[in-house]
Amino acid sequence: MDYTRVPYPNCVVFVRHAESVGNIRTREEQRSFPVGTNMYELSPRGREQARLTGERVRELFPNPDRILRSYYARTNETARFLYPDREIREDALLAERDRGMWTDAFEAEVQQHAPWEIRRRDAQGSYHYRPPGGENLPDVQMRVREFRRSLKFNYSEKTIVVVGHSQWILLWQAIVHGWSMEETTARYHDKSALVENASILVYRNAWDEGRNKYIMTHNPEADYEVPWKDKL
Repeated sequence: MDYTRVPYPNCVVFVRHAESVGNIRTREEQRSFPVGTNMYELSPRGREQARLTGERVRELFPNPDRILRSYYARTNETARFLYPDREIREDALLAERDRGMWTDAFEAEVQQHAPWEIRRRDAQGSYHYRPPGGENLPDVQMRVREFRRSLKFNYSEKTIVVVGHSQWILLWQAIVHGWSMEETTARYHDKSALVENASILVYRNAWDEGRNKYIMTHNPEADYEVPWKDKL
């Protein structure tokens, strides 16, 4: 079977989770937080963001064929605001990057007990470096690629809503748009290049005559929206 001729979903709608309690804390403050990053709930402002984005996403996509989210608390809560009366399925492939030892360890602690790890991190760079117990960006890209394949095989020509995380979505964009390691890394460090909390990012299926296969396309003028902007 020629899988290049199997269509992707007609429409993949990404909604980044709304503002969480982690988003309003520094990295050092997050390391002192009493729960793990996967358990961060939405902030009060985040809940209002999710409510406003939910109104808009239901207006644009009132009856998606499937709603998927990561297993994190903040994506679960956001998804419930988007489609409160619909079944929402969890997909572990959508998890945000696992930072391993850097999730909870303070820089000073690592400097005291494992200074070589800081040297290794700085030498290898943020794209390639894999922290002990965690993932580097290519590891997450492998999950993104697997998710793309599952979309084609399970949801061809459907409309899918995905509630996820900014860095995961960045790596989706890198694969779809063919960004280099250098461009991906630059965008990874530039917060303004990441999709905003509770934003709507749309990719659509299209046939590429030149490459003789189906691809996913994005129109930046029409297919990206932050519904709560200027309302909060």
